[in-house]
Amino acid sequence: MPYPDGSSLHVDSDIAVLKSKVEDLEHNQSILFDRCRMNEKWIAGAAAGISVVMAVVGICVAVDVKERTEINQTFSESSEMYLSQESSENY
Repeated sequence: MPYPDGSSLHVDSDIAVLKSKVEDLEHNQSILFDRCRMNEKWIAGAAAGISVVMAVVGICVAVDVKERTEINQTFSESSEMYLSQESSENY
């Protein structure tokens, strides 16, 4: 049954249903944006943590290599001194 302005009850109910669907979609969109932001924060935090761990491991390896090089140099120098002393005693 049409209203005096020419609209019908069916069109009004369709508009009301569409408005409620739009509101639901906007609500779901905000939930999804919040979830994306939370994932971005977790990913950024994990990347920062991995970077720190890699830096610490790299520093530890560099220090260990330096110490081993110094130990090897000291050992080779002492071996050379021992061999030179032993060879001078034999002559």
